[in-house]
Amino acid sequence: MVRLDVRGQVVTLRREDAVRLRDAAAAAGALSSRRRDLALVLDWALSSPRVVALRRSEARELAQLLAEDPALAHLGDALGGGLRRPAA
Repeated sequence: MVRLDVRGQVVTLRREDAVRLRDAAAAAGALSSRRRDLALVLDWALSSPRVVALRRSEARELAQLLAEDPALAHLGDALGGGLRRPAA
């Protein structure tokens, strides 16, 4: 399990879901330094037993990533109220 602190709320993700998020963020990392940063933080969270806190910009990128990719949309529920969907 991977634990993230997203805007003050600790959420737990299955390892497989965290890997999918990391891979999706890394795929866009060449175009966006914020996505690259998110991928690095998720990678750290995967290798750490501790709760890893996302900065505000990383939480925003995570919400954007979930909104853009329908295959990842179900993870928005797992992340609960910690994420606000970006305005379209």
